[in-house]
Amino acid sequence: MFVLAPFRGLALVALAAVGFVLGAVQLAAACLVGPYNVTVEVTRHVVNLARTLAGRWSGVPVAVPYRPPPPRPTPRADGLYEHDGSLYKHAGMPNFLRRAGWLATDPATSRDWFWLIVNLPAGGALAALPAGLVVGGLAVATGVVGSGLPAWAAVVVGVAAAALGVAIGPAVLRLHGWFTWLLLRPADKAAWREFAFVKWFRRTHAAVWQGGGIVGISFGALGIALWHLLIAWCTGTFGLAWSVPVGRHLTNVYRRLAGEWAGVPIDVPYRPQQLRLEVEADGRYKVGRWLVDNRASALRHLRWDWVMRDRATWRDIAWAVTAPFVSLPLLVPVLLVMFGIYGLAWQPVVWPLWGVPILLFGGPFVTPWYMWYVLVYFSDVFDMLPAWTSPLVGLAIGAVGLLLGPPLVRMHARFSRLLLGPTEAARLAQRVAHLTETRSDAVDAQAAELRRIERDLHDGAQSRMIAVGLSLGAIEQLIDKDPDAARELLRQARATSATALADLRDLVRGIHPPVLSERGLADAVRAIALDTPLPVRVTVDPEVDTGGRLPAPVESAAYFAVIEALANAARHSGAGEISVSIGYSGRALWMRVADDGRGGADPANGTGLAGIRRRLGTFDGTLDVSSPAGGPTVVAMTLPCPPPGSPDQPTGDVFDG
Repeated sequence: MFVLAPFRGLALVALAAVGFVLGAVQLAAACLVGPYNVTVEVTRHVVNLARTLAGRWSGVPVAVPYRPPPPRPTPRADGLYEHDGSLYKHAGMPNFLRRAGWLATDPATSRDWFWLIVNLPAGGALAALPAGLVVGGLAVATGVVGSGLPAWAAVVVGVAAAALGVAIGPAVLRLHGWFTWLLLRPADKAAWREFAFVKWFRRTHAAVWQGGGIVGISFGALGIALWHLLIAWCTGTFGLAWSVPVGRHLTNVYRRLAGEWAGVPIDVPYRPQQLRLEVEADGRYKVGRWLVDNRASALRHLRWDWVMRDRATWRDIAWAVTAPFVSLPLLVPVLLVMFGIYGLAWQPVVWPLWGVPILLFGGPFVTPWYMWYVLVYFSDVFDMLPAWTSPLVGLAIGAVGLLLGPPLVRMHARFSRLLLGPTEAARLAQRVAHLTETRSDAVDAQAAELRRIERDLHDGAQSRMIAVGLSLGAIEQLIDKDPDAARELLRQARATSATALADLRDLVRGIHPPVLSERGLADAVRAIALDTPLPVRVTVDPEVDTGGRLPAPVESAAYFAVIEALANAARHSGAGEISVSIGYSGRALWMRVADDGRGGADPANGTGLAGIRRRLGTFDGTLDVSSPAGGPTVVAMTLPCPPPGSPDQPTGDVFDG
């Protein structure tokens, strides 16, 4: 074990060097292609090797923290693949987008990258110390390196240094294992993470690297804009009918990230696609001012008209051309933080670890490290400073980078919203399309509800009341001839009428539950939580619980949406616990149903979540589902509704019960 420790240390140094190169490649790929690309999956193999070696050589096992990968997309009934509101003919693109989202939302991704960058100057220097002492000691003892000492003293010092390197080898490996465990273990939910400074640091630190990702998205958008020009030059403008929708996916990614990273939401401005064709009397298809003979050509013209007449298409291209130049300042925080990490880590970590070999053996062991940090980190600035000031200067430079990260990301998002956000005309067109869709959904839902009521009445209460009528007719005939049989029929008729009454009560509860009418939304949700087979924790803001009653239609829609979300979680999630939260945010009522199940919920793969979305859409409500593979699943719902007591809220008894 003692003999192998220095060689294992050198292997860890080589692994750290490979990891540093891959980390730099990953950062460059993020700045040129976009964040969370295929290089992330490649680097995970190197990081997992470090975890394995920490367990085998250091005796410090490091668990793998990654979330399970998402399942491959499954086709719909029509053979197409759906992802993020778009349909694809093949599974390749939605599978790539799913995996990109999986990598982007995994906290271990950023922690892996941080380890790749920091491990070489810190962990690599630590792991190389035993081998440096052994090699340097043998070189001094054999006279390869002159030390200025007498021959006998050089032998004694060299042998002692080599023996020291062998003796401390296992301990150094164990320290390296604990260093690896500290950076690469699964993140815990420790109390210190809730401190204000820790939250600020994590938020600003993330903003720095998010800025680098935005630079990559911007240059990727520029590449797609140039690709549009090439398509238009080769095929005419008709080729843009197919290339522009592909480019819209990247701009939609940035719109979503602008809201998540910078808190600057950017709505999607595109006109809804119309696929309805007008057929002339002679069988030809009319698309705008064109008359087309076959359906396929008509659909191509319709798609071209949808893309080319949408102003958002040209605003996207204008953003793609200008965003790369506007995003370049986002690289300043990245460079400042990396430079600060170098200044903070080199003098207090590397130089003390290498101090003994440097003082003993001199130039041959200084030169390679000196050349490395000069070429990689441009450390001449720190070389001009006293050793004890290097960490302070590095800390100050890194702090400046952290402070610049969030405001620069927000400024870029606000600039992008000027071009990527919808105009008033686009908002009006979207509003009209949304109202048309929700009106159709409301009409369909009302018709389906009427059919359900009719079916329940026909199969339940109506058939039982018919049975009661027949029993009464038989009783009328038997009351004089056979009183005992008549009394038995009376008992059966009474039981049948009671069952019919219970059916009617259940039907009424399905239309509007009495507990909702009598006690309001909060108590109605608590009541349904008691009937759920899983433990359910209900949290209701006082403003909803005791602030007054909501309008009956909003209250009913919120109640049934929560019931459907609870039912989905209880049936399909495999969860052990469910939490329900209800409150107000601004002028909207929000409901949140979360479970700790297996995840993977998708509104496109089932009718439950889609039904909730249609129910809420009638009131301009929204449904957002976050359900990565492995969980947890969070269903967030909102309904526009002023709080009780506000000037816009009706006064008095809002429910006529």
